[in-house]
Order: sequence, then structure tokens, then C-alpha cells
Amino acid sequence: MLQIDDLTLGYGGEPVLDGVRLHVPAGRFVSLVGPSGSGKSSILRALTGLQAPTSGTTRIEADAADVGFLFQDDALLPWRTARHNVALGLRAGRGIPKRAALAEADAWLTRMGLTGFEDRYPRELSGGQRKRVALAQVLATRPKLLLMDEPFASLDAIVRHRITSDLLAWLEREDVTVLLVTHDLEEAVALSDQVAVLSRGPRARIRETVDVPLPRPRDQLGVRTHPAFAPLLTRLWAALEEEVIDTPEAAERADAAITHAGDDTASRTQPAGPPARHAPREAWRP
Repeated sequence: MLQIDDLTLGYGGEPVLDGVRLHVPAGRFVSLVGPSGSGKSSILRALTGLQAPTSGTTRIEADAADVGFLFQDDALLPWRTARHNVALGLRAGRGIPKRAALAEADAWLTRMGLTGFEDRYPRELSGGQRKRVALAQVLATRPKLLLMDEPFASLDAIVRHRITSDLLAWLEREDVTVLLVTHDLEEAVALSDQVAVLSRGPRARIRETVDVPLPRPRDQLGVRTHPAFAPLLTRLWAALEEEVIDTPEAAERADAAITHAGDDTASRTQPAGPPARHAPREAWRP
């Protein structure tokens, strides 16, 4: 579904990324983590064509209309109501007539728990409500590939948990391919099938990929008590610590964490296979 080969990218000086390779198979959820300045968002910019690479290639096996984008700052138009913001994606991306697009927009806002807010403008909505409108705008087009750049970082913990849980349920049901950029390692483990770890920049590369063989469907709170969760989280923390601190002690801790996590994961989980999908709550059924 998504392929990055030997991607090198810079902004005039030393390359931010150097020789990045990443493959995201169809139906998989992959997260990108790494130190600040490692080029996580630059990878998304290259994939979307917003930044031309110095060398290397990116390939998405989907039509442009089948790719959805969800970023930290919502892209809602301030002069359009919630209903018309959601309908805009359907009309522009799918060519749906106005009347049908507005009806579909109302249906998605209802699924998002925003009944009664259809005629409100973005300035009249809370941060969580705006994020739900932005999410409805993207999911209404039924993308096959979803690219996300820390879309929930600005939300408080309770709102963030509810939105990510609803989103994950829908993604699992629809078998959507996802590439998520995040700084939150617990979020990466809880959501993903695989986590790719970038080294520090400049000339960042993917230093390792970590499979997440946790069973699906996943409950965002319950999955944190799974025996494999803590070892996976420890492994990722150690890898990032080595990149940020870069001392012999950090490297030693990272090596120990990788060995320990590998042993624990192998003994407590089954080998990873294609994740099982499931239907979410009834309110999310199209």
C-alpha cells in the first residue's frame, strides 16, 4: 500500500533524512516515532507531495481520493458550519451532489456524537468537538489509506482516549491502512501493528522496526495490561534514549531492553500475523 525507498530529504543544508526505507502493507497500522528533528513529519510531507525528496522514491498504491490526512491542526474552514465542512470533503473528493453530501455529513456528525452541532461554526466548538468534525470530514470519504501527524496531541486525556478508541474501532472494521506520526510511545504501542523508530537528525534513518503482536480488537485501556505491552514500551524507550542521550550507558540499557523485550514477547505472545478486524459499536456503523 505504501512504499518508501532510500528517501533522502533536506531543506537546503545537511539532509534531514538519509536513506529512509519503510513498507506499510495494506490493512496495517504503522507508527513513526523518533527524537524531535528526526524528520517524522517530513516523511509525511514527501508522501503527500508537499516536499520533493533529494533522492529516493515514495509510492502509494491508492488513488488520491482514497488517501485521507489528519494533522494536529484541523483544516476546518472558519466560514463554514460543521455540516458544510464535512460535506466539502464528500463533494470535492468524491463528487457527491450537494444534497446527498449534506445528508451524509449529518449522518457522520451523529456518529461522532455531534447531533445538534451541525450548524455551528468552528469558533463555536470546543477543541474536542472541532477534532471530531475534522475526523468526520476525513472518514466520510472512506479512505483506504490514512496519514496522521499527531492529530490528538492537543486534546485532554479523556477526550483523546474516547476519540482514539472510536477511530481505532472504525479503522479495524474498514481495514484501513494507517501511518501515524506520534511522540507518545504508549499510543504507538496501543494502536499499532508495527512501530518504526527514527534515529536523531540530521541524516536520520529508520534504526529499527518493532512488531506489536498484541491481539485485536484492542481496548485502549485494557491493552496496557497485556503481558507484552510493558516489554515493548521499554524497548522503544530504550531505543529513543540511546538516540537522544548517546552515551555508552544508554546504549547498554537499550541493548538490554531489546534482549529482554524480545524474550518476554516471544514467551508471552503468539507470532504476529495479520490482525483480526472487528465491528465497532453500533453508533459507528455507516
